[in-house]
Amino acid sequence: MPQRPKRSRSRGPTKSKRSELDDGLRSIDQLLSGIFYGLAQLLLKQGYGQRRFAQLTKLAFVDAAKSIVGNVASRASIARIATLTGLTRLEVSRLLSVDPMNLLDADDKLNRASRVAIGWSTDDAFLNERRKPKPLPFKMSRGSFSHLVKKYSGDIPARAMLTEMTRLGLVTSTRSGLVSLIRATPSLPRSTFAAIRAISPWVNLVAEGVNSADSNVLVSTAQQKRVHFASISEAKAAARELDLRWNAFAASIQQLATSEKRSGAYEVIVSIALATGRPQRLTQGKS
Repeated sequence: MPQRPKRSRSRGPTKSKRSELDDGLRSIDQLLSGIFYGLAQLLLKQGYGQRRFAQLTKLAFVDAAKSIVGNVASRASIARIATLTGLTRLEVSRLLSVDPMNLLDADDKLNRASRVAIGWSTDDAFLNERRKPKPLPFKMSRGSFSHLVKKYSGDIPARAMLTEMTRLGLVTSTRSGLVSLIRATPSLPRSTFAAIRAISPWVNLVAEGVNSADSNVLVSTAQQKRVHFASISEAKAAARELDLRWNAFAASIQQLATSEKRSGAYEVIVSIALATGRPQRLTQGKS
C-alpha cells in the first residue's frame, strides 16, 4: 500500500516565540487601554464620536508609516505602508490621495447627536418659513422629534437621543413634550482643548526618544497627591504657591548643565507637567 507523503511542517513562529509576542502585545494593549479610556472620557463629554477618532488613528498610522517608508509615490511604498499599518492598500491609497480634513468633515464621521442636530437645521421638513429649526413635538409622527431621530440616527431610540442632546446642550424640552434646538454643534469648553494640548508634548517627546538612533529606555515618574485645606482661600493660596515652586524648579534644571549648548556633546530633554484641579468640597465621609 503506497504511503502518503508527509506534510511539511509550518515555518511560522514557534509556540514559545508566539507566546512572547502575545505577552508583549497584551502589555501594550493594557497600557493603551488606560490611555484611550482617559481620552474617551474627555472626548465623549464634549460629543466627540468614536468614528471621528478612529479616522484620525488611521491617518496617524499612515503618516507615521510614511516617515519610515520615505517616498510614497510607488505601488511598492503603498504596499509597505499597508503591511506596516494593517490597512488595505485601497485604504492607504485613499488616505494618501485626499485632504485629511475632507475625510474628517464627512457626515458619517459625526456622532449621531450631531447628525440629528445638523439634519434638524438643514432639512426643509423641520424648518419654519424663515428657515429656522422648528420646535418639534416628541410623539411619533411625521415632522416630530422622533421622526427626525429615526431619519438621521437610524436605530437609536428617540428618548435616548433626547437625553444625550440635552446633556450636550443641543436641545431643550418643555413638559408638554415640545423639543427645541439650541445649537447644531456641542459647545466645547476651553478645558477640553487645554487638556489635549497638555498631553501632546509628552506623547511627542516619547516618540522622538524611541525614534532616536541612540535611544535608551525612557524614564518617566508621575505621582498624584491629594492635599486638603480647611477653606477655599487656603486651597487657592496653595495652588498659587505650587505654580511658583514649579517655575523655580524649572529654572533650577538649567543649573545642572555642565556646558553651554555650543560646546555640549550630549543633550537631555526634561519635560515637566503640573496639573492642579479646581478646589472642590469633599462629600461627607470621603477622605
